[in-house]
This record gives sequence, structure tokens and C-alpha cells, in this order.
Amino acid sequence: ERERERERMRRGSWLGRWLTVGVVVVGIIGVLRAVSKQYGWDKEAALQLFREMSDRLGIWAIPAYVGLHTLTLALCLPYAVFLEAGASLLFGFFPAVLCVFSAKILGASLSFWIGSNYQVSNPASTSKKYDDGGGN
Repeated sequence: ERERERERMRRGSWLGRWLTVGVVVVGIIGVLRAVSKQYGWDKEAALQLFREMSDRLGIWAIPAYVGLHTLTLALCLPYAVFLEAGASLLFGFFPAVLCVFSAKILGASLSFWIGSNYQVSNPASTSKKYDDGGGN
């Protein structure tokens, strides 16, 4: 019984951490939207900003893009589709295809890793119907 209580407390702490991360991400997105509305950024201005950042990053622009897109895919953020559309405008068609493909593979792997290592298990789903009691 004591072990079950410890397990329940441990699961609750992980859930609290993920909830905090979610709130921070939503807050950052809200701040970015408010700033973009305040300064009147439109799609062209945002694209120009990304082109300038890409020029400043130089050779590191593509790995930075793949890393950012991997995180948006693994965390299921709704802006991932816009990153895919913008890749061809930033890097050209063929490099964009390679970037998006790489990010999707890495994002799926990261998402699987997060799910397998930080899942909150349901006690009802961990039934012992497959447990044969140690025998054959």
C-alpha cells in the first residue's frame, strides 16, 4: 500500500511539471501573438524576419530549423504546419523537402521517447491478464 502511494505521488509530480511546461508554452505563444498584433506584423514581415535570421545563422540555419520543427512536431504545437510551408520559401524546394522529412522522423522519434518514458500509467490499464504467474 505504501509503495502504491509513493508511485501515485511520483506520477503527480511529473504531471505537474508537464502542466507547468504547457502553461509556459501557451504563455509564450500568447505574448508573441500580442506583440505581432501590436507592431502590425503581417505574413510578409514575418517571412522577411525569418529570412534575415536565416542569413544571420548562415550554415546553421538548416539545423536550427530542423531542431525547431522537430520540437513543434513532438510537442504537437499547432504552428508546425506553418514551419513546413515556410521551409520552401526560406531554403528552396529540395532542401526544404529534406529538412521537413528529417524533422518529421526526428519529431516522431522524440514524441515516442517522451511517451514511453514519461507516460502516466492508468492502474486499470495495467491489468495482469497477460501475467501467467511465472510458469510456462
